[in-house]
Amino acid sequence: MQNEIPFIVQDLYINFVTEPNPKFWPDRLKDDPVQGHALWAFYQGLRLGTQLNGACLEKI
Repeated sequence: MQNEIPFIVQDLYINFVTEPNPKFWPDRLKDDPVQGHALWAFYQGLRLGTQLNGACLEKI
């Protein structure tokens, strides 16, 4: 496995990951911005993947 991040991943990150915003984080992570933002970004990635999957399944 290569350590390079594909361009499309970088492009998606720039367009879909927001700046850290504590209002999106669970209360338990309000004082931990690294974990709070990481969880939020991960959640957004899962949502995007699910939406892409659904769009692909509609075409089948």
